[in-house]
Amino acid sequence: MGKYEMDFEKYKKAVEKVIQRFADRGWEEIRVEEIWFETSLPIDLILEVINQGILIPSEVNSITHGGKVIWKKNKQEI
Repeated sequence: MGKYEMDFEKYKKAVEKVIQRFADRGWEEIRVEEIWFETSLPIDLILEVINQGILIPSEVNSITHGGKVIWKKNKQEI
């Protein structure tokens, strides 16, 4: 990894951990703003981590940001 490259792995783990906590509480829809509130990570970083691909528990049906769905469970997964 170069001097100015970001290590997304630690941010990925932080976001996955928070999403798992929400799933454990029974949340089916999660807003990025709620992830931001729990992690204090910048929203654009959270969006980038989600777009790169993270492990999302089966209990979660969708993740939204600003009223738009940014991740939705595939019909095969339901």
